[in-house]
Amino acid sequence: MTVPPLPPPPPPQAWWPDTPRTPPPPPPPPEEPAPRRRLRRFLRAAGLGTLSGLAAAVAVAYAMTGSIGPPPPAPDVCHQVGTEGLATPYAGVNIEVVCTDIDTDLGLPLGGTAGFEAVLKAPSPPAGPATVHPTYLVWESDGCSAPVLGSGPFDFSLACYRHDFGWRNLKAIHTGEVPVWTVGNKDRVDAGFLWDMRTRCASLSPIWRIGCDTTARVYYTAVRLNPSGLQGLPWQE
Repeated sequence: MTVPPLPPPPPPQAWWPDTPRTPPPPPPPPEEPAPRRRLRRFLRAAGLGTLSGLAAAVAVAYAMTGSIGPPPPAPDVCHQVGTEGLATPYAGVNIEVVCTDIDTDLGLPLGGTAGFEAVLKAPSPPAGPATVHPTYLVWESDGCSAPVLGSGPFDFSLACYRHDFGWRNLKAIHTGEVPVWTVGNKDRVDAGFLWDMRTRCASLSPIWRIGCDTTARVYYTAVRLNPSGLQGLPWQE
């Protein structure tokens, strides 16, 4: 009897599982519209420009105020005025009286019952009964031109009032015989403005003092470079 041949063995099975297929990459995000891209670029450039401008302003301010030292010297606004000029009548008094009062008010402490604030606001507090408010002087002021100066944590209002007092009174009495609106007198008033602001900064906490001092330097620099403050000076004529 013939034995039939055995069937061929089955092919060997792989012991590892089938490798899963890699999923296809996600589709690319839709392209941003052109107007939005331009707006984003503009805002980025504007932000960088603003930061660069602020940094430059602070750098210029520190360069111009790097030699700040003791308080400014005692004012003597009529030191160039002769005897005849001092005797010139002005608003019921003479120029010598006006100059003396300007010197006194520029040299007073800024605040308090014995300071410029009392003379400015007399007869209202903090002025005392004996505080005199000379009516022949110019007391009008537009305060601080920049809002941050007169409000917020720094409050440079009194410094701005005294700075306006100095500039406006010197311009009011300046004539050929009374040469008081000069570079030296303007520099003294401006230096007093910076000193008054930094005195205010010294009363704040150390953290606030850094920002206050930087702001004072920036605005002092702006005042120094203000074209309206240069008009009428001798070297401008």
